[in-house]
Amino acid sequence: MRDTIHYPLLREFYDHWEALRAGRPLPRRADFDPFKLPRLLPFLIVNQVERSPNGKLRFRIRLEGEGVVQARGKTAKGRYIDEPGVIVLGSGVIEAYRRMVADRRPWYTEGTFRPDAFRSGMLHRLALPFAGDDLERVDFIIVGFIHDLGPPPNRP
Repeated sequence: MRDTIHYPLLREFYDHWEALRAGRPLPRRADFDPFKLPRLLPFLIVNQVERSPNGKLRFRIRLEGEGVVQARGKTAKGRYIDEPGVIVLGSGVIEAYRRMVADRRPWYTEGTFRPDAFRSGMLHRLALPFAGDDLERVDFIIVGFIHDLGPPPNRP
């Protein structure tokens, strides 16, 4: 997974997650101190996984950095990601999060902003699963979300 992450700050985030995991299936959310990655703070989103009695999953945004708010154009703290207008370039995000809960594996994606989104540049998103008290269960998904306003890189 690490080799697919092209944005250096997100690669650092991934390495930090691996160190916290320390061979366990998941690191605990309580072990994650975002202040150990101060350059990433503006670009973090903390999503809490909520499970209904019938097994339906929803993802509530608990915290988000100022860079995320700027990319979205407004705050979504306290809202669910399936609410209209919450996800920026959300194609496949909810399904990816559901897969993360099932398989406990990270998810990385990148791409360009659509011209009709009134934004330009590249989007880099690394979503990492974290446990609460049960180290076998994903209870949080912490995301590094970077909207890079530079020109899109040339890819072979």
